[in-house]
Amino acid sequence: MRKYLLVIFVGVNLLLGGVNGRFYKDAEREIDTNGMSAVGDPGMRRNGLRVAFEAWNFCNEVAHEAPDMGSPRAADCFDVSIMNGSDSTLLHKVSEADNKLGIGRTFKGLSTEAMHRPDLYAVEKELYLGSLCEVSDSSKPWQFWMVMLKNGNFDTKAGLCPENGKPKPPFTTTKNFPCFGEGCMNQPTLNHWPTHLLGDGTMRGWFNGTYDLDADIGKGLTNLSFYEVIWEKKLGSGSW
Repeated sequence: MRKYLLVIFVGVNLLLGGVNGRFYKDAEREIDTNGMSAVGDPGMRRNGLRVAFEAWNFCNEVAHEAPDMGSPRAADCFDVSIMNGSDSTLLHKVSEADNKLGIGRTFKGLSTEAMHRPDLYAVEKELYLGSLCEVSDSSKPWQFWMVMLKNGNFDTKAGLCPENGKPKPPFTTTKNFPCFGEGCMNQPTLNHWPTHLLGDGTMRGWFNGTYDLDADIGKGLTNLSFYEVIWEKKLGSGSW
């Protein structure tokens, strides 16, 4: 039986070497939240957020996991629990151990075929994260809003991209894709600050990272392929 995920894409970021990108909610920008959504969370008003991360290379595959990062799929999903009539806490449904899962590490539902194959592993990990995050409060269960990154650095002479599922030999191109190493298609680092409930009632979390695997983003972002996605919302009001 085939398994499917119902997700809603909220952003696509194409990163080339030397370009910094940042996504965040602009508090001063008027956002129309009166629109309709066929599935999920219209207007992103639900307190219990469901947001996930995925990264692809130029071939729409994984190919190789970034060192110590696991498979490039992650999620931040939680419900809000109100205790004693007023005190609230966030009940996270995905652990950081779940987010760090990578080839060779098992989880519920993982097939033997996918255990050591990064492309298949990423697909099955995403299904697993979706099972942890699934919202079944309507006739159309859904899993999460998805943030997607796609690496645009591509060495056409590396022979990494298949064609119609079959290996394709290296080829030349007149397009100028900046490269920084063999293949030029590594997956990014991923840092995650799980959503916290702050003292003023704001819920906030983030994903960030870089494609420059030897970079220390704490020392500055000059000439780094930095990305960041921040989400925040007041508990009980507004939208993400």
